[in-house]
Amino acid sequence: MGTMTPIPVQDSTMDVYVDGPARKTPGPAIILMYHRGGIDKFTKFIVERLVGAGYVVAAPEISHRAPQEIPVAERKAFLKDSEVVADIRATLDHLRSRPDVAADQIAIMGHCMGGRVALLAAGSLPEFRAAIVYYGGSVEKSWGDNQGPTPMQRLRNIRCPVIGFFGNKDVHPSPEIVDQIDAELTRQNVSHEFHRYPDVGHGFQNPARETPEERHAAADSWAKTLAFLRKVLPA
Repeated sequence: MGTMTPIPVQDSTMDVYVDGPARKTPGPAIILMYHRGGIDKFTKFIVERLVGAGYVVAAPEISHRAPQEIPVAERKAFLKDSEVVADIRATLDHLRSRPDVAADQIAIMGHCMGGRVALLAAGSLPEFRAAIVYYGGSVEKSWGDNQGPTPMQRLRNIRCPVIGFFGNKDVHPSPEIVDQIDAELTRQNVSHEFHRYPDVGHGFQNPARETPEERHAAADSWAKTLAFLRKVLPA
């Protein structure tokens, strides 16, 4: 059962939803960046599946600086890339302090805006062993830092393998933006594999999406995610 753990970050305190398998020796961990719905039923569903596969998982509440009376889905407007990176750095430090986590065996994963943040983090912090990106858009824009490099511009700094999953009917990111991410990773010699599903749009891994095409994309992408993790970060 996951629990909320408060950790310090800069001049604030951030809650992190943490869960993991029972183990007595250090093993791999994943930082999970949530979609626009925050640490909700879907995010906890993904945490549970990853824990079942043998990973300690931490999902940081990166909107902790926003006014808490604002619904979580509307707090995206308050996020700043520099602060999000600081939050992820603090989450990394917390995981690396745990006796059940191997400090050099941590991946970053995210859905929707969390997919964008996963690329931002992988391009900002060299410690990650892998990055898993689900339909992350807005990589060509900075959040809150008008002079800061965008996630697209930070792709050149990624030092870990990347796997991505996208729907060709999505508009955010569009197939054209996915092509640009793919091309830039290739140009920067970043090991990556992208999987695209022709008959689905955004958010297909959410169990609430019920078309046969979405269910197929969800099952196939999950199987490929676990196979990728077993290869680069075996539990």
